[in-house]
Amino acid sequence: MKRRVTALAGLALVGLLAGCAQDKPVVPAGPPPLAKFSSAGELSTAVLERVTADKTAKMTLTGGVDGQPDQQFYGVGVLRQGEGGTSMQFAEQVQRPGAAASEVRLVVQPDATYLKPPADAVLPPRKSWLQLGRYTTDPFYRRFMPMAAALRAYADPQAFFAQYGGAITIIRSAEEPVDGTRAVRYDLRADPAGAGANRTRPAIEQAALNPTTAESLTSVNYTIWLDESNHPIRTLVDEPVPGVPGPYSLDSHYTRWGDPVYISAPEPLQVTQQ
Repeated sequence: MKRRVTALAGLALVGLLAGCAQDKPVVPAGPPPLAKFSSAGELSTAVLERVTADKTAKMTLTGGVDGQPDQQFYGVGVLRQGEGGTSMQFAEQVQRPGAAASEVRLVVQPDATYLKPPADAVLPPRKSWLQLGRYTTDPFYRRFMPMAAALRAYADPQAFFAQYGGAITIIRSAEEPVDGTRAVRYDLRADPAGAGANRTRPAIEQAALNPTTAESLTSVNYTIWLDESNHPIRTLVDEPVPGVPGPYSLDSHYTRWGDPVYISAPEPLQVTQQ
């Protein structure tokens, strides 16, 4: 009788353990890894197709020349793809010696850059905008020229790929979220010499500071983050600029791809050239 009770107790214990095993909570698997492009050509095609399809985005930008406080900037803006190229509009708070912080606006078009300076700037009568160019000599206004060139070359996500073409190499890639959004980070390197005829516009300084820089650059490092739909949601460039004390960096974040935006050049009668 005692043996029978012991056997029954053993069976009950086995059943209890089996029940516990069945009741163990199942840990749900995480989301599948995002797909990665293995070649720069595939990555370039994906970025160009997505940007061309969506055409517009809102941006938050941070950048400037490292070690130069008066060359640092932060602001918000928008971009829009058009038949003639990419246009951007950017608003920035600037600090000037002996003056309160004030806002400037920058409109960057494929063939022109316009600056609306602080309200207390001295301009000719009935003029409220400046067109920046090679004859701009005022130091305060010249500080915006590398910024405008950087926006053209790097804040437009497709410009980097269109500019360097087959001279781009993927150094590494990995999943890395941006502002809570799942994304794949691609660290890229471009060889300016290898870009050849594809490089239609030298980088920052061609439009701003030093026309010989394009020939002296050995490589350009560029990082881009793509979400699961291949929207660019962040880009980062840190490029040395000969003749300038410190590399020029630009960190761009993008949201609301495809939303309508409005960008237009100022009326010609409102523009003066410095």
